[in-house]
Amino acid sequence: MKDSILLVLTRPPYPAVDGTRERILNEIEDLTKDFDVSIFIIGNENLSAEQEAKLRSLGVKSVTNYRISKIFSYANAAISLFSKKPLQAAYFWNKQAYRQLESQCNQFHSICFHTIRFGEYINLLKKSSVCQSKILVFFNDAISLNYADASKKARGMWRCIYKIESSRIGNYETKVLSLVDSASIVSERDRAHILSKVGQTNTKDIKVIRHGIDDRLFSYNYLPKTNNLVFIGNLLYPPNRQGLERFCLEILPLITKEKPETKLVIIGRQSKEIFSHNPTCIPMGFVDDPYTLLAEQAIFISPADFGAGVPTKSLLAMSIGLPVVSTANNAAGIEGVKENENVVFMDYTQPMQSAKKIIELLENEAMRKMIGLAGKEIVSKLYKRSQNYPLLKEII
Repeated sequence: MKDSILLVLTRPPYPAVDGTRERILNEIEDLTKDFDVSIFIIGNENLSAEQEAKLRSLGVKSVTNYRISKIFSYANAAISLFSKKPLQAAYFWNKQAYRQLESQCNQFHSICFHTIRFGEYINLLKKSSVCQSKILVFFNDAISLNYADASKKARGMWRCIYKIESSRIGNYETKVLSLVDSASIVSERDRAHILSKVGQTNTKDIKVIRHGIDDRLFSYNYLPKTNNLVFIGNLLYPPNRQGLERFCLEILPLITKEKPETKLVIIGRQSKEIFSHNPTCIPMGFVDDPYTLLAEQAIFISPADFGAGVPTKSLLAMSIGLPVVSTANNAAGIEGVKENENVVFMDYTQPMQSAKKIIELLENEAMRKMIGLAGKEIVSKLYKRSQNYPLLKEII
């Protein structure tokens, strides 16, 4: 008989419009082979019949969607300004959702929270005399590492939010770690950052479970048919949008001045709304199966200059053999990265030099293939989904 586990999420993972949702869908598909998996969603989104059907097709036993109105969430976050609680933890807190979760908890061997935003739920379940389940948290990345940088580089409202959160989230990460029975994170860099902030009496560790790239993607080969650059990612995520806008403003015009035939293909949510006015861009919107399209472009651009964790779309591009040009910060979470060997770095403080590097790559297909193959080798060695799932199974 299989053990029953409950995954607690902030939003439906299908469709996989960003790296986090893609990771969660992969985890669900793997976990249902060995466990009876149920899902409890606490967030602002509705769950459509199509979304629930997709989850059930993967083997999920039950799906509960507890929808919180955005007005309620914003009010909670506003109230938390006068406390030391992270805004995002307050945003997702709902007493009725907690009571429903607590009432179900002993149906499950393990309850897996897919972000520290559920820290209040974790805290109360660990104190509850009702709940006997094993409690896990999947950190995904070290949010405090992201926010420390973002509070200096982000723009507008987000910069203000990151400044408030950066002073709160570090202590919150260590508090949540002290509460749970097991924890995981996507990279050694993020693990080291969180553990550097805990006291010497801490006995808890965080298991590094790398983002797993679907083994089937390694069957794709880099076969460029254009001299275009390409980006794929969720542009509702501030680091992606801000990085891509900066690339289009500071580096892309220098490239197209020398290579007027070169365009930037942009795949992802909001790309048409944001970049349709730019004649050097080809916004595609969300593409359900983008892999052949990616493999036909010349170079993948990874433009975010703040963030933590692992850039999942860079891993995706590397798995296909597509050469990656990235900011150093955005590639920092990828193990084994070596400049000019398996990735090329660009630097917004040196736009002319960065444009020159990309132009040289566009003019040297042999070099592109060499870098692409070296990147594919790293991902094949360290980031295959089939290699990383046993580590996830182990902590559950």
